[in-house]
Amino acid sequence: MKIRKLAIYTLAVALLGSAVSCESPLKDFNLQISTEVIQHYATLKVVDANGQNISGVTVTLVSGDTQDIYNMSGYKDFKLTDNLITFGVDPKRTPTASQPIRFRVRFAAAGYITQEVPVAITDVSSGIQTIVLARPTEVPDGAEEVIENVDLNTDGSTAAVATIEVPSAVGGGDMTLTIPAGTQFRDASGNVITGTTVQISVMSIDADNGDAVVLLPGGDLRADQVVLADGSTVAGTFSPAAVADINMLVNGIAVKEFSQPIAVSMPVKASYVSPIDGQALAAGKVFQIFSSSTDGIWRFEQNSTVTGSAGSGFRVAFPISHLSFYMAAEFGVACSEARVVTFSGDWMSNSSTYPIVVETLWGGRVIATGEYSINENNASISLTDVPATGASIVIRNSSGHILEQAPLAACGQTTSVRLPNPGDATGTTSTLQLYVRCPDKTDPITLLPTFQMFYRESGTAEFKFLGTVDNGFLRTTLLKTDGTKYDFKAIWGERVKIVGGHAVQEDNTATVGIAPGDIIGTKAGATNLAILTEECGKL
Repeated sequence: MKIRKLAIYTLAVALLGSAVSCESPLKDFNLQISTEVIQHYATLKVVDANGQNISGVTVTLVSGDTQDIYNMSGYKDFKLTDNLITFGVDPKRTPTASQPIRFRVRFAAAGYITQEVPVAITDVSSGIQTIVLARPTEVPDGAEEVIENVDLNTDGSTAAVATIEVPSAVGGGDMTLTIPAGTQFRDASGNVITGTTVQISVMSIDADNGDAVVLLPGGDLRADQVVLADGSTVAGTFSPAAVADINMLVNGIAVKEFSQPIAVSMPVKASYVSPIDGQALAAGKVFQIFSSSTDGIWRFEQNSTVTGSAGSGFRVAFPISHLSFYMAAEFGVACSEARVVTFSGDWMSNSSTYPIVVETLWGGRVIATGEYSINENNASISLTDVPATGASIVIRNSSGHILEQAPLAACGQTTSVRLPNPGDATGTTSTLQLYVRCPDKTDPITLLPTFQMFYRESGTAEFKFLGTVDNGFLRTTLLKTDGTKYDFKAIWGERVKIVGGHAVQEDNTATVGIAPGDIIGTKAGATNLAILTEECGKL
């Protein structure tokens, strides 16, 4: 699909400019008008463990319903703009909550762990979801790693029993990996690998720690493809009791299989409470053991019964025959459709737009977090791969204060939440409104692209999400109109623009054009006018 561009121009206008300057408050952003607009999309933010941008990230659609997925310019060319990427659906298709468009995306960068993440697009907002790429050389808070070498015989087998001990990330003692004498190690083709030693890396991961969860396949407790004990493949969410990532190398070759089972024993946090039945942990509790290798799909392996006590510590033990992530967990199957949450509130009546953060919880554990921009015309959001029962949401404003909490409605039903004002209810409302007028026309054009706007007070470091600018319009009380200066960052498609040191007035309205009162830009006004005149002739 190729979107036919009717007018592309450099506006030399900044969307929220100075109230004390002679310049228009709209200055220095590139915008596009199109008769064929992508309306359904998903936006991902890709950062490192410190929340910083990563250079050289490659983006690949790897599986799923990718035929009608494009960038916002209508091309099969996907790359990060700043730290955001948006995947749009061809306008000829309309995804819904009952029939989302699902696919997988791979993010890779030199020096970082590659992640393959699921994406789902419906007919309501999926917000901005954050993907964290971790460095393999850094062990985050919530993880413990041990690397040891074990001697091998000339035939590649272990000469004696070898036990690797790793301090458990969840406490309760050490995780142990016991390799029997005479064990040989095989590559992906099943061939025995020979060498003088086998290098063994074992990492224990606390899935209650957000910094450590990013190490999991997909960086998430939710999963779009999980193979259950009966062989069926479903989506859903894990409630992990113990997680480990086990890797081995012989002569620099990755080990995938063993000639005989290896014994794994992992402590389980005594405070674990089941999100399914609400029961506290006790000996006799049965967890499912799942594994995930190179394809990012979790597969049921076996069941394991908890042993021990609160005093001596609880454990799960099981044999393994191949290498991958291993997780002892309970699993909540998701609804087949996306969950829809619709917000309402008196504050919506004046067309205000505000960013909110929605946390999805299951069993008291946060399983998903997303940023959303909501107003009266975009009041619904979608959540995917969330357990069908027992899940709830917590809604926070941009300052982190809780606005509301609510259980999610049953599958197929909409969750309705009435929100208090996410902004400053006593603050002054400032309005952005941008129009475009062709040189030979009287009426302005109002079909403008939707883009994401971020802001910060000048002199501070972190940009915060202000909201989605829809058709050139955004109204908010998050910006002071007392002369405070802000830096703004707008991101749309492959375009990013930052303008700094601008104050905001209550009414920030402008029309791009050449009529009295219009603006055409000061940096490249003649060029802008020539392009605008040429392209407007195609309307």
